[in-house]
Amino acid sequence: ATLWNVLFKNELLYAISLQNISAIGFYSGGPALTINLHSSTTIHINRSETAQQKCEVCIGSFCQSSVTLPNGLVSVVFSCLQPEDIFIVEIIRHIEYPSLQNFSRTFTWNVRALVQETFRLDFTTTGLQQIRPTESCQDKHVYSVSTGTTRLGIFCRHGTIKEMQVLNEGTVSLWVPGNRQLVTATFGVSLGQEITSLGIINITLPAENSSQEFFSPNYPDSFPDDDVIMWSFHVPPKYYATVHILNHTEPRCRRKDARLEYQLNGRTVVKKLNEAQLSEHPGPFNLSLQNCKKDTGPPSSSLSLQFRVSATRRSSEGLCNVDLTKEEGLLIHIKKKKPTSACILKLNSHAQETVTIRSEKTSYLSFIDCLEQDLLLTINKTLACPQQTNCLFSGVSLKVPALEKCLLGVLEQVTWHLYASQHGTVELMSPMGGLRQLLPGQTCNGSAFLTVSEDEPQGITVGQFCPQGPIQKVQIRVTNLTVSACPNGNDLRKISYPLLNVSFTKMIGESYIFTVLPKKDMAVLLATPAWPAGMRPHSTVSWIVTFSSKVQAHVGFSNISRLTCQNRYACIKVQKQGSWDHLYSWKEDEKPKDIVVKESFYLNMSNCMPLKGAFSVVSQITLQTSKDVLVNIIISVVILLLLLLIISTVVKKKKQKASMVSVYNPNGHVFLPGLHGIPQTTEDEDFHIYHCIDDTLVYGHLLKDGMKINQFEDYCVFFFFGIFSHKYPLKGLTLVLQMSDLFIRFMTPKTFA
Repeated sequence: ATLWNVLFKNELLYAISLQNISAIGFYSGGPALTINLHSSTTIHINRSETAQQKCEVCIGSFCQSSVTLPNGLVSVVFSCLQPEDIFIVEIIRHIEYPSLQNFSRTFTWNVRALVQETFRLDFTTTGLQQIRPTESCQDKHVYSVSTGTTRLGIFCRHGTIKEMQVLNEGTVSLWVPGNRQLVTATFGVSLGQEITSLGIINITLPAENSSQEFFSPNYPDSFPDDDVIMWSFHVPPKYYATVHILNHTEPRCRRKDARLEYQLNGRTVVKKLNEAQLSEHPGPFNLSLQNCKKDTGPPSSSLSLQFRVSATRRSSEGLCNVDLTKEEGLLIHIKKKKPTSACILKLNSHAQETVTIRSEKTSYLSFIDCLEQDLLLTINKTLACPQQTNCLFSGVSLKVPALEKCLLGVLEQVTWHLYASQHGTVELMSPMGGLRQLLPGQTCNGSAFLTVSEDEPQGITVGQFCPQGPIQKVQIRVTNLTVSACPNGNDLRKISYPLLNVSFTKMIGESYIFTVLPKKDMAVLLATPAWPAGMRPHSTVSWIVTFSSKVQAHVGFSNISRLTCQNRYACIKVQKQGSWDHLYSWKEDEKPKDIVVKESFYLNMSNCMPLKGAFSVVSQITLQTSKDVLVNIIISVVILLLLLLIISTVVKKKKQKASMVSVYNPNGHVFLPGLHGIPQTTEDEDFHIYHCIDDTLVYGHLLKDGMKINQFEDYCVFFFFGIFSHKYPLKGLTLVLQMSDLFIRFMTPKTFA
């Protein structure tokens, strides 16, 4: 049964709609109601337009689909078992007291349902907006909804609250100030679903960017002990809701804790009042305020809450599942580049300003209205020895971890945390052709530069390095070391090659050892670790500088800090490799000078306990051609030039010397060019010269004797049978070529000339 005790203190018309009437008795198979109706009240029972089941309402023997109840005691019988699903009851109270118009008036509706049942207040046509108890409404019409002794809230018209469900019984009041005419309004009352909380307030957020404030019951006074109130929010599509706690007080609890509980897509999330709340959530959600069993203490120990819910339209959302179940010691940090950016970053449905993705698990990310450049990524990778002692391994590559393509953001840094054994050394080598130490003011030509730091004891930066340099190896006697890679203008995600090779080796004698292979005519700058801050007290560093014997090293100390030592000395020593002899030494009270080293050497430096200042040095090494080599080259060039000059002179003289050539002239003139004058005519010739001679007869015995004694071994004999003139026949003329003398002779008798 539903009992209505409606008290009016005004002279105007007000209407209330009632749905789902409960029965107090059954007559002839259907439920029955008995209502005592006052003369100023009218009740209409009408069939709902959406009802499909056949059912009638009867007064006495007269039955029909709708009825208006007369005044007085009336019995109403329905022909179906659940008339509340079919009929709508409208109760109208007529009040006419014009004389009370000038007074402030309060209209109160007391609504009571059966025990453990609820009634629903429908404000769909007007909507309500919650305000502070001290505030007023623009139209001066202030609503109040209460249940028992608890005030659920103070409201104005035209808001986002569309419905309330109240447990068991409640009161709705409307206050209007004096000399203000009542504005006619309508709200519905019906039976609701079973609930376990004090009440449920349903809010429908508008399809526009909006912000609403809400208050706990009895605000600013205490919310009842061990009780619950729920707000149910309906968020339009493509809008994302965020909850902000504006003000709250917490009680001292004897049992449980005061908390906020979210119901999100079938799962429950519990938050403390001082924690970050729901952010950028799409779709509907429920928010419950749960009070504890308070401890009896001062009055200030109470629960109160003021919060804001805002909704923002978003154009796009990207989802990304990051699976790190097979990774160990890997952390991925994501943060917004600009805190005021519209980009929303969510991890497992929780909006956060920064997100940390951990290894050995799968994380679910959402990027709402985010661009690649809106987010910054950093990666931390831990590489540790499995054993605390005797941990030795080598050849571990430091590579940029591969990331999911759906993971938005610019990778700005990758950091490797290296944990060696207690008495070990971390060795770093570049697979890209050595390292170059990067000093302030210098630029790096590679795609990334590396920062090497010691984690203990004070987080000292050893130095910054670029690829492609003379430093082949870096050895650091340390337990914990950090290597960070930063991009040189580009995204580190584009780097797929290893940046460094790491080895854990046995302990070295020095604090730091650098192996350097400089190139000729290229100055190499070497700064002490932690430059310019200064080396750690009592630490040592050594550079092993190796080069060819054909060059010599010019070593200079361009920048040495001034310090005063408490004990010992800060010193620099240069010595040949494989020798204990010092080529150069320096102490902090001396003036440094440049030196020339003709072979590979060690450059050693050690710090003291500084009393004032710090020990930091920048050395410069330049390889140049050795003077001894230059002298040898000059002498060799001079000798070569002299030799070429001699050869050229000899060749020239030989060319000027005439060659002896035998020529046969068919006209009868035999001469040697260059040795005689112009050939004479026949008349001028000596009469005793032979015109024809048989050489075999004249010199045959000589040839025969010469062959016996091998006198003609260096001669080649050719018999010439050319064409002769009939006037000067020369038969069987023998030509002998002496190859060693490089000229040709006629084998003719001396009397021939």
